[in-house]
Amino acid sequence: MPSPPTPKDRFSCVDALALVRELRTLGAARVEKAFDAPDGGWILLLHPPGEAKRELLLVPGRFAALRPPDRDRGEELSPVARELRRLLSGAFVRAVAEPGAERYLEIELSRSDAPEGLRLAVEFFGTGNLIVARGASIALVTRPRAWAHRTLRIGSEYARPPTRADPWSMGVPEIEAELRRSRSDLARTLAARFSLGGPVAEELVARGEFSGSDAAGDPGGVAAHLHRLLAELKAELGDRPRGFLYRREGLPVDATPYPSRRWEGWGTEEIVPSFSEAALAYFPGAVVPEPTESEQRLAQERAELERQIDRQRTAVAELTEAISDRRRAADAALAHYPAAEAALAEARAASPARETVVLEVEGGAVTLPVARDPRRSAQMLYDEAKRLGVKLAGARTALEESERRRSHPTAPVEPPRPAVRTARRSAFWFERYRWFVTSDGAVAIAGRDAATNDLIVRRNLKDGDHYVHADLHGAASVVLKRRPDGEPPSEESLREACQWAAAFSKAWRAGYATGTAFWATPEQVSKAAASGEFVARGAWVIHGTKHFVRDVPLELALGTIRYEGAERWTVAPPSSVRARGTVRFLITPGEERDRARWEVELSTELGVDRTLLQSLLPAGGIAVRRP
Repeated sequence: MPSPPTPKDRFSCVDALALVRELRTLGAARVEKAFDAPDGGWILLLHPPGEAKRELLLVPGRFAALRPPDRDRGEELSPVARELRRLLSGAFVRAVAEPGAERYLEIELSRSDAPEGLRLAVEFFGTGNLIVARGASIALVTRPRAWAHRTLRIGSEYARPPTRADPWSMGVPEIEAELRRSRSDLARTLAARFSLGGPVAEELVARGEFSGSDAAGDPGGVAAHLHRLLAELKAELGDRPRGFLYRREGLPVDATPYPSRRWEGWGTEEIVPSFSEAALAYFPGAVVPEPTESEQRLAQERAELERQIDRQRTAVAELTEAISDRRRAADAALAHYPAAEAALAEARAASPARETVVLEVEGGAVTLPVARDPRRSAQMLYDEAKRLGVKLAGARTALEESERRRSHPTAPVEPPRPAVRTARRSAFWFERYRWFVTSDGAVAIAGRDAATNDLIVRRNLKDGDHYVHADLHGAASVVLKRRPDGEPPSEESLREACQWAAAFSKAWRAGYATGTAFWATPEQVSKAAASGEFVARGAWVIHGTKHFVRDVPLELALGTIRYEGAERWTVAPPSSVRARGTVRFLITPGEERDRARWEVELSTELGVDRTLLQSLLPAGGIAVRRP
């Protein structure tokens, strides 16, 4: 048997809209005084023109309602009530803003001594808030807070909460597009993607007699039906919304400004003249459950996710604009080639030190470097647009992933597999560098930058060791230590060291399939350069013959090995990992935009800290496959 609907503990977006319409019926009401409400919240005493006085009860985070004046009020005022009285007494209501799908009340007021205007705002979502702004600045806020996009502090600029989807203004195509993007059932989609919240989403599902999978099977038909239902629901409110109070076993379970279909068969319905009357009968006694620790944590995570989505949307917009600007400039430089050449020649003749020239063309100005011809400048602009296009694709992927996470707030998260337990012992001496162990037990170490490239060679290259280096500028210096038994490394170990050196060079980031490296003995390695030459930091001069190992595959294995009784994660040539442990995944060069996704997937599946993975993997993009 299905369970009864869940009673709400605060305003829905439709409730906020109903209150707005009630307030508009008061016209230019005058605010006379402000008081503390005995059971929490605050009261504004309003005097509508030609009508009896009314009280506006404001309980942030819960509800608000109009009611007749109550004489049972204490004269002792809290600091908030005193500020409300100071700021708003004598002000006239000028407008009540349309809330859209937000649980937000915003009233514009005017007073003779405040030509910049006043604004009273009440949040009914989350922990709630009450804000008074004088002009553009906040003059009172009950819960000071700050986000990346909004600050609620006295003196800060007033801003409404970020606007989400407004289902009341959506057409059928927009509704259908949202349904197609969602992977949740219809009720959750309406609650989250359409910003309607749970109670209103359940009401629409009940009115439309939808099943949970209807949207997936026929999003077009469902969108058209939803569009009609939304219009009908909004129209039912009218200019003076009635109230509908629902009781179950004599106790109030809901108050709505429309006849609720979701409560049919679960309780009795009582119709009252106004929605405020129903709200006053229900909300003060509604039990507000204290959020659990996990709910508080989830709320914080959702808030952070919203901030992240805002940042990602900004990044996508900025990258899109930057790509368009560069392509437009490149097209203009080529389309007006003779004019560009003439402008550059004139600039060079006028001032040899001049670096750029601005070419005025149809559609805007184009800045060109004086040292390059227009064709080369255009090509560089196209290349820059292409590079930004890669970043844009990554930014869009990240945004889609964040929006997917927001659309599945209750989706179960598979717990990560337990991490491989390593022996509780101090780190090996070589773990301060990049390292791996060859198939015959020799340790290879490499520098992470120019400083450590110098350090490992100076400190660790001894007789019987080998120096290994990829045949590319800036590659890491690799020292292959002699075997534990004192014997020189085998040809297999030298080849593994060359393969590893090639992987930790620019060849990997360039996406090559193979690379070339060489090895040399310690007496061949020095800082002594030929007369007049300079040896940069991290670089070494090789005297004599370099022993090249060509066409080594740029492929590494991620897995675990045992070394002196301890288990360690390593990224090394597959043959060396197989000889001493277990290969879990094979890694090859890939797209840089996919790296973060692979790091997360590997970390989750293997139970390995992502920071450790980043320290083991080569720089650049990666592609991952199972062995």
